[in-house]
Amino acid sequence: MIKLNQYKYKEEYTYYMLQALREGDKEVFRKDFLDLHPTDQTEFFLSLDDNRRLRIYSFLHPTEFGEIFSELRPDLQKKIIAELDRKYAINMLNELPSDDAAGFFGLLTHKEADFFLPPMEKDTFL
Repeated sequence: MIKLNQYKYKEEYTYYMLQALREGDKEVFRKDFLDLHPTDQTEFFLSLDDNRRLRIYSFLHPTEFGEIFSELRPDLQKKIIAELDRKYAINMLNELPSDDAAGFFGLLTHKEADFFLPPMEKDTFL
């Protein structure tokens, strides 16, 4: 696992991830991104513009993205969940640890929560 703040070639590593993201090279991006420490994954994700974030969603499995989502501040979670496809969001929420999922649902109005809850796995909240 790479911690960018301790890595001698931080700028180059970041550059190559951005290049792979821009070129749509999913495998190269996934290899480099998933080798990062979760804190660095989150920092990298937060540094991206809307278009690059949308591409990341198509490159990462909902479970992988859930690790980033759990690290976000509550106000950012609400913003990011709106960017996600509903099915992707539901799959991601299903995979979150129960305390993280409960914390997120605590941010939502009943109407917003109802948008995600019915299709979620029933045993998630048992």
